[in-house]
Amino acid sequence: MKASKEIKGLRIISIADGTQVGVIKDLILNPKTGSLDFFIIDQPADYFGAKVIPFNDIVGLGEFAVTIPDPQVIQDVSQNLEAQELLKQDVNVIGTKVLTKKGSLIGEVQEYLVDEEKGKISACIFVTPDGNTREVAAQDIITFGKELLIIDVVYTETLVGEAGVVTDGAQSITQSIETVPFLTEEILTETHQESSTEFNLFEQRQLQYFIGKTVDKNIVLDNGETLNTGEPMSDEIIRKITSRNKLMEITSYLHKN
Repeated sequence: MKASKEIKGLRIISIADGTQVGVIKDLILNPKTGSLDFFIIDQPADYFGAKVIPFNDIVGLGEFAVTIPDPQVIQDVSQNLEAQELLKQDVNVIGTKVLTKKGSLIGEVQEYLVDEEKGKISACIFVTPDGNTREVAAQDIITFGKELLIIDVVYTETLVGEAGVVTDGAQSITQSIETVPFLTEEILTETHQESSTEFNLFEQRQLQYFIGKTVDKNIVLDNGETLNTGEPMSDEIIRKITSRNKLMEITSYLHKN
């Protein structure tokens, strides 16, 4: 799976001649299918003057680049009615409020993850009003709207600590669930056993993704040491990231290879 921010900025490589033909500027989502349908590669002031590549026309979506068979798959938005219609709907997902089908407003979408093979949104990451990060799987999303992400989940919880982890002797989590994939006993146990930090499961995965990556500015870690620009992150460095604020700072300055 790839986060949308990992896709934006990727090079576009034509396999036919081995040249770079552009850079991914933005993504066009289909709210009915919950999928990434087009890549915008040229982004003028007027989106309808942009050039796009249909997801179905790419060869691969990798860490370094998006590969296409040849430049002929690049289309003008003005010549593609489907892309025009999706742009008019203007559904971006990020920044939308998360609403349960029972009417509870529980957060705001911060990121979404895409299946590189199918182009489907596999999950959305949202932040709750108290600053905790949650992940909702695509199968539990009812509606991708312009202003609201409506999900088939109802839950209430009492959380302890910045990361929202229930510790020994704390009040228990109370759930009224149709499906709550991000608050299973397995996830809670795994998070609770984390020795040096209290990150949730998604954040632990994010930390592991940092290994081998670099940042675009010097960052002072939680223990006072400095992560220098261009320095690949190792397991040892990752263990020194112990706060959510530091994780978010590093994410903001992560270098796009």
